[in-house]
Amino acid sequence: MLAMTVSDAINTGLLVAAVIGIALTFWQVRVGVRTQRAQFLQELYSTLVSDPDIGEAYYLIEYGSFEYGSDFHGSAIERKVDRLLGFADLVAELHLQSIISAREMTFFSYRFKRLFDDPGIQRYLSFLDLFYRRVGIDKRPYHSFQQVAQKFQAKGGSR
Repeated sequence: MLAMTVSDAINTGLLVAAVIGIALTFWQVRVGVRTQRAQFLQELYSTLVSDPDIGEAYYLIEYGSFEYGSDFHGSAIERKVDRLLGFADLVAELHLQSIISAREMTFFSYRFKRLFDDPGIQRYLSFLDLFYRRVGIDKRPYHSFQQVAQKFQAKGGSR
């Protein structure tokens, strides 16, 4: 017959309390991680919609007013377009590294598609591609953005 001593009961109680404490800590960490992730995504999206340079470049493209021509290089809008493309490339790279899920990318898919579909942006990317090759860079300009945008294009994109 097994008899439980007072010390066995105390040890069992402490073990149960420890297991409950670990479970609560695990739950709290999961909630904290989700909150941090949501804040991170909110900050990324906020940058896309509230950064003045990114916004100005994007809305030129969105409304069909962006022109890539001989006066583009060295202009103020070139810097803004580069900032927009750089931001899009960063978000796309985070997605390619599985830091941002496919579901989370739906917040960016419409804008990525509009940006990638713009004829002026395509001409600029072609220019940069040739320039990169000429100076010996093996990577495509804004390669992560182009890779992800092509996937959106193949799927028809979603808003």
